Amino acid sequence: MTDSQPPNPVNNDVYDEVPLRSLQQLAWAIESSVGQFKLILARCNYAKLRDRLIQRLQEICQVEIQLLVLQPSHKTLYTAIRDKFDENLPACIMVVGLETVPNLAAMLTSANQVREEFRKNFAFPLVLWIDDEIYKQLMQLAPDLESWATTKNFAIAQHDLTNFIQQLAEQYFNNNLNLNLDAYRVLETELAAAQRDLSLELQDASPELKANLFSLLGFVKQVNHKIDLALEHYQVALGLFRQINFIAQEIQIIGDITFCYYLKAFKIPDINHLDWQHTRHYIHEYINLITKNKQLIANSIFKFGVILRDLQEWKHLRNLAEYALKIHQADNQSTELAKDYGFLAEVALAEERSLEANKFAQQAINIVGNIVGANSSQTLLNDLSLYRYLLARSQYHLRDHQQAIQNLETAKDIGKPQVDLKLYLNILHHLQKLYFEEKAYLKAYETKQQQRSVEQQFGLRAFIGAGRLQATKQVGATGFAQLRVDNKDSIAPEIAASGRQLDVERLIERIGRPDKKLIVIHGQSGVGKSSLVNAGLVPALKNQAIGIQDNLPVTMRVYTNWVEELGRLLGVEET
Repeated sequence: MTDSQPPNPVNNDVYDEVPLRSLQQLAWAIESSVGQFKLILARCNYAKLRDRLIQRLQEICQVEIQLLVLQPSHKTLYTAIRDKFDENLPACIMVVGLETVPNLAAMLTSANQVREEFRKNFAFPLVLWIDDEIYKQLMQLAPDLESWATTKNFAIAQHDLTNFIQQLAEQYFNNNLNLNLDAYRVLETELAAAQRDLSLELQDASPELKANLFSLLGFVKQVNHKIDLALEHYQVALGLFRQINFIAQEIQIIGDITFCYYLKAFKIPDINHLDWQHTRHYIHEYINLITKNKQLIANSIFKFGVILRDLQEWKHLRNLAEYALKIHQADNQSTELAKDYGFLAEVALAEERSLEANKFAQQAINIVGNIVGANSSQTLLNDLSLYRYLLARSQYHLRDHQQAIQNLETAKDIGKPQVDLKLYLNILHHLQKLYFEEKAYLKAYETKQQQRSVEQQFGLRAFIGAGRLQATKQVGATGFAQLRVDNKDSIAPEIAASGRQLDVERLIERIGRPDKKLIVIHGQSGVGKSSLVNAGLVPALKNQAIGIQDNLPVTMRVYTNWVEELGRLLGVEET
């Protein structure tokens, strides 16, 4: 049920640019529902406007309002409220953060299933702050719960919307728009709403405002792995910036287009593929535009050096690295200097100059070795892993196989496939090759099995033979801040392909039943019991709740002291 006001009311009665009339109606709805369960949906598409509305509402409402901020770890709405307030239920609870919940569909479905628990146990008005997209999901997935609700709508003023876009664009073009993964998801929804809200005025809007909006839309689509949509928005922005001759913005957009095509191409081995051709075209255009800007060259070496390396554009990479090296030496930028030496080592290896490659790799290691400590970031450790790998390759060509093996083992231990999958697989490949050449056949076999297991987990191999499947993971292009990866485990696609998805669903249904205290999975050796658990059941339980209960699944393979082992595993999962 919704109130009689129009979907996007225009309120002339405002206080500090907040629509006071709608707020007064919301305050009255809360005050008149104290002591009974009342669901109120407050629709607002912009977080900053929502925060101002909440602040003003708490000033004018006669009822004390408690705020609950949902976290990505929350699985069900009911348990989030119950765990937060326990027996001390306030007069009114206001919930924000639904947009940050990764599996919102499961949360809404669960809320609909246990809606009577809300009415029975929560005798207070409950205000959910939602945007248009969440409202659509609520109507689709929780229609019974939504039918109990009263809805209040809060629109944004046009000048506020213009300022919102301009401020974000300024952050983006200054490379200061650094958010976490959940915030980028929220921002994508806000910008989509901004595009809808501006649709009537967009024809009359300035080219700069339109270009800024499409740049931001491209950026959030790129970060959220919607690369084709990102390219569409970037191309529109590029055309607009060229019309108004905004060179600095044009350079950044071309750089982001280059990166998007690289994201499409970097898993494709054939560098003659169309996506690689587009990458090559735009990176050449980008380099031509930045040749007169020393600082841009220095800032571009890492991001675009990786692309030039994968394109095997050794001449361009050497020139860029040598130029950046001078700037980073003058500015005493140690981490960046190590990257320059790393790129020069890769060029030397490609040009079969093993002694020079050895020298450059050792210089990079020495620099990073003075920086790395106990609390070093995984990105820095992965840099060190790369330099160890490059040093090992030079040692292999110089026939120092034992040192090469030692450096490859070190590189493997400190590297992470989630950070740079291609590097990690290359390390395993060269390590297996060296072990085989040194007639260490068992180690060569074990390394090969590890390589295949990693490939399966990251979706590069469909079948790993007689081995245990693991939950699948996501991987991004190495080291780039503009590609955020959600590292939650997912059900392996082999589970569905093998017909085991139904088994997983049946197991979850049994686990949720109070009359099934013990479940035994049995079968002959090799039929896939471990794979079913590790690659199917465990990730499924991690990513959803059962009824109003959250899950914390752990797998045990050591039973000699099972109580101690269970405690250790529970501690690992909770962190």
